[in-house]
Amino acid sequence: MLVEHPDVFEAGVVAVPDSHWGERPKAYVTVKEGKTTTTTTTLQGQDIIDWARHQSAISKFMVPREVEIVKELPKTSTGKIKKNVLREWAKKGTPAEVL
Repeated sequence: MLVEHPDVFEAGVVAVPDSHWGERPKAYVTVKEGKTTTTTTTLQGQDIIDWARHQSAISKFMVPREVEIVKELPKTSTGKIKKNVLREWAKKGTPAEVL
């Protein structure tokens, strides 16, 4: 659903621990060409969260509380997103070189 946002190119979502629900979603997204400058993006994670809250296609508990904008998502040789890498990022923090 997050890729339906007009500025989002691709998204990967993983579960992170939550004290109330046990788990909650955390999203990593890349933005479409022209929506970034050389070092930063004009789109912020909070913009995507606010947009998702107002979409009827997603239940409220599925809206991520955290969205990180990254330069690119880690992928396999066939183009699938490496969710195991995203889970490591969620635990240890996103490496600076991918931002």
